[in-house]
Amino acid sequence: MERDWTGELRALADRQAITAALYTYCRAVDRVDRELGYAIWHEDARVDYGPAIYAGPARGLIDHICDSHLKGLSHSHQLTNILIAIDGDAAASEAYVNSAMRMRDGDALLQVNTRGRYLDRWLRCKDGWKITRRLFLCDLSEARAVREGPLPQTGAMGAGDASHAVFAGAINR
Repeated sequence: MERDWTGELRALADRQAITAALYTYCRAVDRVDRELGYAIWHEDARVDYGPAIYAGPARGLIDHICDSHLKGLSHSHQLTNILIAIDGDAAASEAYVNSAMRMRDGDALLQVNTRGRYLDRWLRCKDGWKITRRLFLCDLSEARAVREGPLPQTGAMGAGDASHAVFAGAINR
């Protein structure tokens, strides 16, 4: 029996496109880029991050997260253990998320760490794969007082972050 290379390559490309959209979500919320954040969701997408965070339209989630991140000093989201199941023009995924946020509470410097999973439903649209539903499951969360480490913060929220220049081709090596 001959292998279906076309089908295998399409499945590989689909998994890569979904993975790239998941990574784009992290970039959008860490760089507080609302338009980038809106782009990964289907127009009718709904999310449920639980009563302590947000449940409702996905566009509102991006606004909620970006607004809350602007109150912090820095934040970082990473994804691991991405599993994707594809069935024609529909897909499901699970991605483990590690989120860290640094903020001030009066004179105290706080570190908030959250570990959880994004359970997403996807639909292939004319402009790529879009999330139609997301359920966030929190596996653990902690907030603790910390002190500054030896390295100064060099990343930034918004367009002032050096990564924007890299992607725009402004930094040449």
